[in-house]
Amino acid sequence: MIYRYTFLASLTAVGVLMLFAAASVVRAQDLPMPKIGVVDVQKVLRDSKAAKSIRPEFERLRKAFQKQVSAQEQRLRQVEQELNRQRAILAPEAFSRKRMAFSEEARKAQRSVQQRRRQLDKAFNQSKNEILKNLVIVAEKVAEAKKLNLLMEKRHLFLSAKTMDITTEILTRLNKRLPTLALTVGKANQGAGSGKK
Repeated sequence: MIYRYTFLASLTAVGVLMLFAAASVVRAQDLPMPKIGVVDVQKVLRDSKAAKSIRPEFERLRKAFQKQVSAQEQRLRQVEQELNRQRAILAPEAFSRKRMAFSEEARKAQRSVQQRRRQLDKAFNQSKNEILKNLVIVAEKVAEAKKLNLLMEKRHLFLSAKTMDITTEILTRLNKRLPTLALTVGKANQGAGSGKK
C-alpha cells in the first residue's frame, strides 16, 4: 500500500515537472534573441564634454572652500592660544565665559563648514545626475537604432566582445546633446559656481 502511494506521488511529481518543462520551452520560444550592447558609464561620466565643462569650476570651488576652511581653522587656533595665555590672568568665571564663547564659535564654524561641504557635494551630484539622465536618453536611441534589446554596464561584466561596446557612439551623441553643464551651488558659497545651462 505504501509502495503504491509512493509510486503515485512520484508519477504525479514527474508529470508536474514535465508540464513545467513544456511550459518553459514554450515561453523560451516566445522570448526574442538577446542583442546586447555594452556601455562604459564611468568613461562617459569622466570623458563627456559636459563632465569636462564642470570640472574646472568644481576644482575652483573646492580650492576656495579648502582655503576658507584653512583660514577659519588658523583663526580658531589663534583664538584658542590667546585664550590659553589668558587663563592665568583671568578670574575663573571670566575664563569660563570666554571658553564657552569660543566653544560656541567653534561649533558655528564647524556647522558652516559642513553646510558648505554638503552644498558643494549636492551641486556635483546634481550635475552628475543631469549627465546620467541624458545618457539614458541617448543610450535608448542608440539601442533602438542598433536594434539592441539589452544594454549592460561594462563594470558589471567579466568579459565581453569589443564589438558589443557602444560607448564611443553614445559619448559622441551625448556630447552633441549636452556639450556644457552648469555647476550651481547654494548661497553658503556666496553664489559662486553659477554658469550657463
